Amino acid sequence: MFNPFIYENSHSSGFGVLQLTPDSSAVGGPVREARQFFVPLQRTHLTGTISGPLLALTLTQVFRFDPAACDHVIEALYRFPLPGDAAVTGVHVHFGTVEIVARLEPRAAAEEAYAQAKAEHRQAALVTRESPDVFTLQLAGLRPGEEVIVATSFVQLARRDDAGWSLRVPLTNAPRFVRADDLATDHAKGQPFTLLRDPGHRFALDLHVVDGSAVHSSTHALKLTPSAAEHADSVRVELAQGDVLPDRDCVLTWMPRQAHGQAALAVQTYAEGANQDDDLYLLAEVAPPATPQNGAGSTPTVPQEVMLLVDHSGSMLGPKRAAADWAVERFLAELHEHDFFNLCAFETSATWFARRPQPASPAKVADALAWIKSRHESGGTNLGVAMEQALVQPVSDGAVARNLLIVTDAAVSDAGRILRMADQEAAKSNGRRISVLCIDAAPNSFLVHELAERGGGVAKFLTSAPTEEDITTALDTVLTTWSGPVLADLRLVVNRPHLAAGGRHLAAESQRADGWAAIDFGDLPAGSSRWICARTTRGQQDLTVRVETADGALVAAQQIDLQKIDLQQIDPQPSGAELSAIKALFGVRRVNTLEALSTARYDPAMVQEQLTRLGYSTVASAESAALYAENQAAQATRLIKDLLVEESLRYGLASSAVGFVAVRAEAGEPVEARVFVANALPSGWSDDFLGAGLPSMTRSARKGRRGSQGNAAIVSQSPTMRLGTNSGVGGGPAMLPQMPFPQPSAPQQPASHGAPRTTWHVVFTGPVQVDAGCALLADDFSATIPDGALISGLRVEVAATDRSALEDARSAAGAGAQLLLYVGDLAEPRARVRLRDLLRQGGRPLNLRKQQGDVVRLVLDDPGDILGGVELTLLLEW
Repeated sequence: MFNPFIYENSHSSGFGVLQLTPDSSAVGGPVREARQFFVPLQRTHLTGTISGPLLALTLTQVFRFDPAACDHVIEALYRFPLPGDAAVTGVHVHFGTVEIVARLEPRAAAEEAYAQAKAEHRQAALVTRESPDVFTLQLAGLRPGEEVIVATSFVQLARRDDAGWSLRVPLTNAPRFVRADDLATDHAKGQPFTLLRDPGHRFALDLHVVDGSAVHSSTHALKLTPSAAEHADSVRVELAQGDVLPDRDCVLTWMPRQAHGQAALAVQTYAEGANQDDDLYLLAEVAPPATPQNGAGSTPTVPQEVMLLVDHSGSMLGPKRAAADWAVERFLAELHEHDFFNLCAFETSATWFARRPQPASPAKVADALAWIKSRHESGGTNLGVAMEQALVQPVSDGAVARNLLIVTDAAVSDAGRILRMADQEAAKSNGRRISVLCIDAAPNSFLVHELAERGGGVAKFLTSAPTEEDITTALDTVLTTWSGPVLADLRLVVNRPHLAAGGRHLAAESQRADGWAAIDFGDLPAGSSRWICARTTRGQQDLTVRVETADGALVAAQQIDLQKIDLQQIDPQPSGAELSAIKALFGVRRVNTLEALSTARYDPAMVQEQLTRLGYSTVASAESAALYAENQAAQATRLIKDLLVEESLRYGLASSAVGFVAVRAEAGEPVEARVFVANALPSGWSDDFLGAGLPSMTRSARKGRRGSQGNAAIVSQSPTMRLGTNSGVGGGPAMLPQMPFPQPSAPQQPASHGAPRTTWHVVFTGPVQVDAGCALLADDFSATIPDGALISGLRVEVAATDRSALEDARSAAGAGAQLLLYVGDLAEPRARVRLRDLLRQGGRPLNLRKQQGDVVRLVLDDPGDILGGVELTLLLEW
């Protein structure tokens, strides 16, 4: 039997659709102009307030279309992203002037209510969650000329970003690799319906940051104005360009206050009542010292064992892969002979440099550098397989610091098993700490954060857009500052007999003899912090919260007077209305932990064990326990699903087991057509991903699609909508008419396989003239670089007679001189490259776009004034 949606040996290329077009010879007149494509979604805008680390936000989607564009009553379907750690607390729908508050119901009941309303010709809306960061919106009964507004409210915690806070808001969904054995999971459904360079709708931002400073975005230009809000120190944050193309995450950073020189513990609470047995919710943040102590934050000098996993899948084609390989080469070259390493390039399969970690001798490092340069794979993102192979390799004798560093875009859907491996590794006494460098404009940030947090490592995000920061320079910065954890094996302890963990395991002795309870939360790496959400009882005594090491040593403590549980007494100071957000944040961590557990492939006995460690007491009785493996697995699945429904309804939150449904009471007109709203192709992704949406991405990139014209022809002839009752997103009348669908616009840059040939150009040659530690090498060649050109490489050549002198100078200078490349902005270099790295690695890739009018300048930074007179030749590639 043929499956019309899954192709095991090739990518889905859609299906044939007969579309009638007027013919001049048939109608006796000129050919009519083709209709423009139809996009019912006009605009998405994010509004809300940021108060300290607490964010109360609303994502509003505005649908409207003119009768001239379409005179049918339609059903619109849109798969949109939200932050995976956000607690979605409500949905309001406006059908014209009629407002409906969506009700939260078990998913089957919500889908049935929506289908019934559509069958009865009533307007309805359904919002469901496919995976923690992917949602599906279905709107039935959109009428020509009528505005329909869907407002989704959520609360979220900011994340530490060095000394400040950060917020990452996803604006589009990227295709994710789905293994064949994951096709039946809920998370595998979270694929975009279709991808276009310009999907026809836009994004806007309007936030108020309270008591924050230095608000900045690395992804979008901002417009900052004093806020009219009640807080005197608040700032209104909008996008400088107004409505923008939603093809990358929107990242905001701002500065809070932080104590220096000691680990910080900040606790906020929310009590549901004044009785001693009422629930009391805790939100605690433990931050490392702002000023490193005992050398923390410097490059470790103890022997290291480093396992490097480098993503060579199709979604990493182009500058992302070049940057990743450069970073790996740079990192390997910095290892000492007493270190150990191994290297894996993974895609559909994982290929290893060696069977086990190797000593970092010069010969082995040279072999590894040659090996990584020879890899040219382009399959699927099979991260889990590579990670499992890395973690089962024998530990090297003598290595003190053990790390697994993953360089990837994390475009995968098997998060449950990946996070399970991180949990298991963290439980080992000699386990490897897991860190992630995620390279993408629209990354799977929820998985990356969870993986690094559970693995005791750090997570860093880098874009791949040539108009932004050079990706390889950003990677250099991350690798230079990468270090071990400041504090290890920590636990949160409270003076209450019971404690429920929001996404955390209870400590092995969670209920101690002294009447205190504890939660394990692992290691605290430099440059990051840990949020812990927990639930206990109000009790009668003042609440004492402590952070301790596994052997009981005190790290930090805070005492809270029960008579003054008022956030005005605690820094930062959210308003009283925001206190209930702490309960929702606890709930979403419970929900997300259950979601991951449902796809972690634990056997039934281990499912029970994991639930017990999470504080659930749901052990099957001997009479009801299944005897056969199939029935045991089904029983465990039902148990988790029932808990998901229970926890979602208890806290009023979205999950894959429930849905928000809104139905209008009055009957209207029948739905005549179904329209799927497209997502924007993430910036930096290959044009091979344009067009047909993927119900499951069993390969990483489509083959045989070349150039923008070919893409346009394929998309226009093979629309990407799945019609009828097999749409996979709810029932409906069979074979609804196909609405005209957009052709992709011309690519912003050529696909990697069709890129124009580049040439190396000499921009400086001659002796270096150093003055006060600086040498201006090139400042008059901007006009020779065409506007729109992509500067893709930097190389240095040194006369043989001067190489030894340069090596001596490099050694004397320690970190050595560096080249600074400015493009456009002459205040901040777009690329920083150490000269010794260029000599050692034979050049380096860049990814910088020169826009019209940009000045390009090359400067040598030589703080020791010791490179004067050395003959250099510098070349740029464009």
